[in-house]
Amino acid sequence: MPKVVIPVKEEILQAAERRKAAKQGEDVTQFLAELINLGFEHRLQELYRQFESGEISLGYFAAEIGLGVRDLYSVLEDRGLPTSNIGARPSPANG
Repeated sequence: MPKVVIPVKEEILQAAERRKAAKQGEDVTQFLAELINLGFEHRLQELYRQFESGEISLGYFAAEIGLGVRDLYSVLEDRGLPTSNIGARPSPANG
């Protein structure tokens, strides 16, 4: 599985530490992992929409998400998403 570095706001880390100190059921590591996964999925979908519409290239998409192009292909294929935007119509802002 590819590893991606995602910046996390200091407030989120502080909230996680408060949860840990309060001994609130959920493990802090699991909490942060779920939060990071949600952030990754959100960013992936956001960039995929731009790629799909022809606004960005696959290479730019990969760089923005922090993956190599081959790893991005794998991530998209695992989700059943097309890896080509040939024939995409550029958005009016770029056209």
